[in-house]
Amino acid sequence: MDVKRNSGMTLVEVLVAMTILGMALLSLAPLFSGAVRTNASSNQLTNANTLAREKLEELSGYPRNDPRLTVTDSYNAAVPKGVTIPGASVVESTWCDNDLPTWYEPSTGATSRATTSPGGGWFSYPYLRTYTVEQYAEDLTTRISSPNPYVVKLLTVTVRPMQGPFPGLRTTTQSLYVRSRGTT
Repeated sequence: MDVKRNSGMTLVEVLVAMTILGMALLSLAPLFSGAVRTNASSNQLTNANTLAREKLEELSGYPRNDPRLTVTDSYNAAVPKGVTIPGASVVESTWCDNDLPTWYEPSTGATSRATTSPGGGWFSYPYLRTYTVEQYAEDLTTRISSPNPYVVKLLTVTVRPMQGPFPGLRTTTQSLYVRSRGTT
């Protein structure tokens, strides 16, 4: 009399298979955390680039003699506090300092420029944005000191993340040349 054998998996075979599967999944875990960090860093850089482009568009729309684009007499560059430009005669301008809020409240979208937190639920704004204004002759290499006539102004906007996955390391800098009206 033939007895048909049941063909199934034994408990030992199931345990070995589960152990191998578990080890494979554990080896993939660092890839997921790395992907999350990379995604956060990319998001941070995208936001910084957007903030820089936004400021360049704003600055390019001002009249060329607007105080936000003016360089004080006997200087050829206006910069934020504490910035120097090699080869340039710079003057610090409060216009060029950070124009982003200091605090924000995500639940309402409210912002504040207060020096200390306005209260519970407020967070430090994650970016710092500054810009410089430099004056050049038409050859784009000769710096022109005010009040002499210039042909081109070089606007450079810098956005620095102040928190997040890589604070300060994903800084973005974008520049734009703007011609003076009435020049050839």
